Amino acid sequence: MKAHLTQMLQNFHGQARHRQIETQLRKLQTANLQLERTVREKERELDALRHQLANSEARLQELMGTDELTGLPNRHVFKEHLTHSIKRAVRLGYSLSLMLIDVDHLRDINLRYGHEVGDQVLVEIAKILKTSVREIDMPARWGGEELVAVLHETDGEGAAVVAERVRRRVSMLEITDRRSGKPISITATLAVSSYPRNSHEPQGLLEAACEALISAKDKGCNVVMIAGR
Repeated sequence: MKAHLTQMLQNFHGQARHRQIETQLRKLQTANLQLERTVREKERELDALRHQLANSEARLQELMGTDELTGLPNRHVFKEHLTHSIKRAVRLGYSLSLMLIDVDHLRDINLRYGHEVGDQVLVEIAKILKTSVREIDMPARWGGEELVAVLHETDGEGAAVVAERVRRRVSMLEITDRRSGKPISITATLAVSSYPRNSHEPQGLLEAACEALISAKDKGCNVVMIAGR
């Protein structure tokens, strides 16, 4: 009888210990699930913070007024400069031109040779643009594969001469494929619009240049087009 009672007590304590272990395991599993949820939430928060930081850096770069890749003024600065330049041209009575440069097939270059090569192309063309205009003029990075410049005291024909000089220098760029060592063909299409011939407003000049650029692209690229011709 005593042995039977002892066995019953051992079984009872064993079951109680087993239930205690199960309870602890359930608590640990619950705590682990909560921890996993917390980690996921923190990862989402961290990702959101990274996104905000990237946007803030981009905004700061814009406010600083410089395109990070080319070192040229960015679109924000350029638009303000164009607005002030047209007002000055109206006030003083001289011509002013807008030159728009589009790198031909840059997306294909990025896909075939890599974005590093595409970036190199933009950097080299930016250098050409900077050294092809006067100090009083303003070259800038418009965005994507497009660069732009304000040419002061310059009519459409004069701007076309500058654009043709830029086009020729771009076509002579020497950039090679690092894998094959073969040269990569680089060309650009350019369009110019001018005040007062095409528009008295910044947006009008930009639209006229864009329309001319589209027409030039339709004609096969690597050309210079004067708006309204």
